[in-house]
Amino acid sequence: MFVFVSILIMIGTIALLVTGLIISKKYSFMGGFYFFLILLINNLYSAIGARFIGNYIDSVIISNSAPMGMTIGQFVGWLSLIPRTLEVIAISFLIVGLYRMWKSHSKRTIEFN
Repeated sequence: MFVFVSILIMIGTIALLVTGLIISKKYSFMGGFYFFLILLINNLYSAIGARFIGNYIDSVIISNSAPMGMTIGQFVGWLSLIPRTLEVIAISFLIVGLYRMWKSHSKRTIEFN
């Protein structure tokens, strides 16, 4: 039951992100477009990557070889930073896009007065 609900939530989240992506593209809001695109990539990475990363770490443990000269703990730590970094980048795009939109709207308001 838990797996079904988790898959349902993941599909719903992806559907909402794609909807936001389409609406942002339709209204030419590029900050929102990149925000939704990066969050979609992040969501897909989290969904797909989790299955492959576990197998990769198991193979590294079996072969006893350190990836890129790191310990397994350091490697897992770096991998856990990828989703957070993508979220920070996405939010930065959204903030810059909203600021530019706000700035252009305030400029138009001043011109009409």
